Amino acid sequence: MRELSDRTTSKAREADPVLTCQAATAWPFAPREEVDVTARPDRSAEWWTTSDVAEFLGLRVQTVSAYRTRGQMPPPDQTVGRTHMWRPKTITEWHDARPRPGVGGRPATDGTSPVASDDLASFVVTEGMAESEWIVHARRSLYESEWIRLGLADVELPDGQRFEHHIVWMPAAAMTVLLNDSLTHVLLMWRHRFVPDLWNWEMPGGLIDEGEQPSETAAREIEEETGYRPRRLDHLVTFEPMIGMLECPHHVFLGIGAEKVGEPSEKTEMQRMEWVPLADIPNLINAGQVRNSGSLVALLHVLALSGPSVRELRK
Repeated sequence: MRELSDRTTSKAREADPVLTCQAATAWPFAPREEVDVTARPDRSAEWWTTSDVAEFLGLRVQTVSAYRTRGQMPPPDQTVGRTHMWRPKTITEWHDARPRPGVGGRPATDGTSPVASDDLASFVVTEGMAESEWIVHARRSLYESEWIRLGLADVELPDGQRFEHHIVWMPAAAMTVLLNDSLTHVLLMWRHRFVPDLWNWEMPGGLIDEGEQPSETAAREIEEETGYRPRRLDHLVTFEPMIGMLECPHHVFLGIGAEKVGEPSEKTEMQRMEWVPLADIPNLINAGQVRNSGSLVALLHVLALSGPSVRELRK
């Protein structure tokens, strides 16, 4: 499995910080804390500069400058040299007229989303979805490498609030719950993770190489990390581990049956591997010995939905 390492980031570069307008993406962003805009700056002043407006709105100066350039706020009442100035009333009246939570927002549309199954119809509300979406007006890159991309998004909430939010991209990954032929044991690796500095049980898995299908990655990682080859490989679920800020799809597979084809080719992935009784997995989870999100989602999926029940295994 390829690891995120400073040693392999020679291609890392500082990206152009200029805002680049792009179409809205499906990434969601969590709102920041409310800012008290009533106490500052001085409303009795004759003029407000860009810094004063930014302080009033609770935004960065660069963000206000971008809004002015794109015509997303009132034009300056006066410009002296390179200094743009507004009368406080211009900004406060514009700000007060913007939609607030529960009042107005974007115009309603008839946007709907298809329902995957009639059985799920009662769980999916398709009306009014479009006006509930968060809109990304622009994104700018802060840092890029082959392992991670960090940026800021100019995002608008349905109630009209607008601010910048960090966004992160990382390569997609694939991982596998590998069961033995009798479906009683799962192959797990006991390994150390240096970032949180903890030991835990994990499944074989890794990052998807360019041009590779997730199923190919899953099979390759099993063989590289454990020396086993699954007799059958089925996709279970794809999930996002931190959907409010990070885009990094995790593709989870179920491997049924295993053939030993060699020794692990990656010698630094784990301290040991074991065929752990599937019936013991709930106790391991409760004891905090499975901390990896992909392993947790995969094992719980097998226990609850796609594999033999724990009750049957304990008979």
